[in-house]
Amino acid sequence: MKDIATRLHNEKNQWLASQVEGGYPTKESLKGRDLYLGAISSCYLEPFETPSDSASSVEWHLVDFHRLTIMFSLLHSKRWANDEHQQLIVEFLTQIIVEPSHALYVGFEHGEVSAAAMVTTEGETVLISDIALSGDWNEANVSATIASLIQSAQIATNSQVWLEKR
Repeated sequence: MKDIATRLHNEKNQWLASQVEGGYPTKESLKGRDLYLGAISSCYLEPFETPSDSASSVEWHLVDFHRLTIMFSLLHSKRWANDEHQQLIVEFLTQIIVEPSHALYVGFEHGEVSAAAMVTTEGETVLISDIALSGDWNEANVSATIASLIQSAQIATNSQVWLEKR
């Protein structure tokens, strides 16, 4: 299963990188892509076991229009400490054209964007990547948030779920 997850991870990264290759990409979106690709070069995959006691109030929405893509991009950019880098990441990620095989999700709590992630699936293998949280990044919070995404996205309980981690 890890071979499938690794292939899905590589395909997801190639797909994201290709989002700025058509037409007339801005130099900012190309720089953002380079920053993104540099950051994911240190990522690794880890199997995910849904915790039995996970509780999360995140309300997940499938990204199906550009405004949600912008919300996904803004939250994800916060993973970069430098303001200039954040702006470049936003420029890159807002170029995403929604693709069902690489589903983007945005989570809300109390009307505010609190989480974002991408779900790539093949058969019973699921890759959850590009995870961003507005709050505490402790392991329990990440696990509860991902568990709520799995439930909301109706990912089958017999699926092998892998997380992209940095």
